[in-house]
Amino acid sequence: LDAPAPKKAAQPKKQAAPKAEAPAAPVAKAEAPTPAAPSGKPDDLKKIEGVGPKISELLIAGGIPTFQALADANIDDVKAILDAAGPRYRIANPVTWAQQAGLAAAGKWDELESLQDRIKGGVIVDEEE
Repeated sequence: LDAPAPKKAAQPKKQAAPKAEAPAAPVAKAEAPTPAAPSGKPDDLKKIEGVGPKISELLIAGGIPTFQALADANIDDVKAILDAAGPRYRIANPVTWAQQAGLAAAGKWDELESLQDRIKGGVIVDEEE
């Protein structure tokens, strides 16, 4: 008779443990997406004139994953990312990328398109030329 009593006592303890863990699991799940969202959801930097798929990957790997980050980035830092990637990427001209990215970050797509219509070789040119 003594043996069955400890088994009964062990069963409620096992049931109590999952109940204590259940509230903890949603808290952990709620915290996990928050850090993953910024790093897991970069903007489509290819929408910036002069940024193709590979340069987009380079910028993201270099810590510039969003339009706002590109808008705020120092041009020398952007050039350093391109330079480190080799001669093929050194020819890219990022002089207008911050301006374009600022418009994209603000959701000003019509203004961005108008600006991009005036960009030739990475530089804003007058339409009179």
